[in-house]
Amino acid sequence: MSLADIKHQGGAQRLIQRAMLRERVPHAYLFHGPDGVGKEALALGLAQVLLCSQPADVSVDPGERDGVGVERLRMGCDKCEECHAVGARVHPDLHLIYRQLNREHPDPVIRRRKALEISVDVLRHFVIKKVGLTPARGRAKVFIIREADRMTTAAQNALLKTLEEPPSATVIILLVHAVDRLLPTTLSRCQVVRFDALPVTFVQEKLAELLPDQPVERLGWYARCSEGSLGRAVQYASDDLYGLNQRVVEGLLSLPGRRSDAVVKVWTEESRSLGDRYRGRDPDISDTEAAQRGFRSIFQLAATWYADLLRWGSGDSSGVVNTDLSARIEKAARSTSAEQACGAVSRIVQAERQLDLHVNTQLCVETLLNDLAHVGADQTVSAG
Repeated sequence: MSLADIKHQGGAQRLIQRAMLRERVPHAYLFHGPDGVGKEALALGLAQVLLCSQPADVSVDPGERDGVGVERLRMGCDKCEECHAVGARVHPDLHLIYRQLNREHPDPVIRRRKALEISVDVLRHFVIKKVGLTPARGRAKVFIIREADRMTTAAQNALLKTLEEPPSATVIILLVHAVDRLLPTTLSRCQVVRFDALPVTFVQEKLAELLPDQPVERLGWYARCSEGSLGRAVQYASDDLYGLNQRVVEGLLSLPGRRSDAVVKVWTEESRSLGDRYRGRDPDISDTEAAQRGFRSIFQLAATWYADLLRWGSGDSSGVVNTDLSARIEKAARSTSAEQACGAVSRIVQAERQLDLHVNTQLCVETLLNDLAHVGADQTVSAG
């Protein structure tokens, strides 16, 4: 993927292009924004330009300028050996840093650890130790740190001097979703580049290209539910969250005025199924954490349902996610007050926080569903 393929990140593109035009690329960047909106793609595109043997300035097709955000781009040639090596992720001066690199550490003790965070040992061996070396190909060295907001405090402190005074021709790019997890001292040493959520229509168009066998209504739901993240939408499709959403809504509609035991049982089974998928992608997480992530996904779907009721009841259906369930939303909205819908969303957020505090998961879910059973039953649910 070239820089021209990165769409709807005009602000980020302009900052990067301006720095390259002036030949004053900062030694440390912090790309922050939602996951799956192009942060890593732009970082790799910048790395390609810095490592390319003959980068060139090219004009962006007039029909593509609004999406790309600039009229001209400095890009890698995409023909030389350097560009091909970057594209294959095998360039000796391109260093991709991620949690699971601990498995390639020379110390067997470190290799056996769970990679839940980016440890100081990984940073020291794969970044700090290598940053002072001369570029293998003589042009530059680029370090891209994925999930940089998951660096431990010790890892961030160890990286500070490198961020402040790196060797010449060295660029470090931190990819961050939750910028508040970084130390102020880390932030102050980086050029911050913000990435925005992608337009829903663009996400749906790209999904149609990537998943041509998916029905249109499902693609639309994935695009709306992903909040402008193409990567998240693709993951939702992989996990069939559309089908799960239908079952979650059925459960919520069955709740008012009734016992919640059956729904608790279904949500527990669904969370385990999701947890198995999450563990397949990230083997370092525990069974408990995997199940909690499954519940968080279910909580998100439930909160989206009540938010849709609130939007519909206010007369503004433009932001409704579950448009394919409009008849059910209209019926449920008639028996659900705005106060109840807001209270339900707040109660779900409170339950998510309880999971973060490692309370008893089963008790948390049971209590939440007992409270949600009051929605639409002439009672108000409270988050307090």
